[in-house]
Amino acid sequence: MKMKILLLILVAATSLLYAADVLDSFTANSDGRVITLSWRSSDESQIKAFDIERSGSDQNFTLINTVQAKGYSYNYTYVDESAFMKGSDGNPIPQAKSTYKYRIKIVAKDNSSFYSNTAVVAHNVSGIRRTWGMIKEMFR
Repeated sequence: MKMKILLLILVAATSLLYAADVLDSFTANSDGRVITLSWRSSDESQIKAFDIERSGSDQNFTLINTVQAKGYSYNYTYVDESAFMKGSDGNPIPQAKSTYKYRIKIVAKDNSSFYSNTAVVAHNVSGIRRTWGMIKEMFR
């Protein structure tokens, strides 16, 4: 039993160290319209894809997009336009300020996975943009 626990701890520690080796950086920034995620990979030789996940006020992460790995060190950028007036469940939330958390699920070629650190961003939306977004939402 002790050996199984020790093995489990060793596997968890190795996957955390491997996650740190794959991503050099991961940031999220808001300009009041969209949230831009940026990350840099260092070694993608064993990586298949990056699953981008977002969490809103409910603290539950949901998949918002998948980016295929390029196979070498690369700078990635993803623009999250759906964060504008959206909760993590996709329903409109008419708030002037929302805080979102993002993380990247790194999927290896053998389908094992591990997570990046979490990037937190405050998304401040002006009253005019919020009103316009509510009007557009009515016609979707």
